[in-house]
Amino acid sequence: MSEVRAEYTAREFNHDPSVVARAAHKFGTVLVTNRGKPALYVVEADEYEARTRRHSLLSVFEDAGVDEDVVGEPAKLPIGLRQV
Repeated sequence: MSEVRAEYTAREFNHDPSVVARAAHKFGTVLVTNRGKPALYVVEADEYEARTRRHSLLSVFEDAGVDEDVVGEPAKLPIGLRQV
């Protein structure tokens, strides 16, 4: 998640949630605290979707900088049938 740039109490959030939503649009991630402890984060929908989008295993390896030779085709193993 991106750096928290604004912080509101739960009371402030309950009183006027649109202020918190506007802050998320303007600043990015907003932290809402309850009794001084983090209760929830408010982010724009685009950021949330980007962070929760599922990635393929191949894209995870590519993002990590793994060489293509390691990620290439799997080796074929000789597998035979056995008598039971």
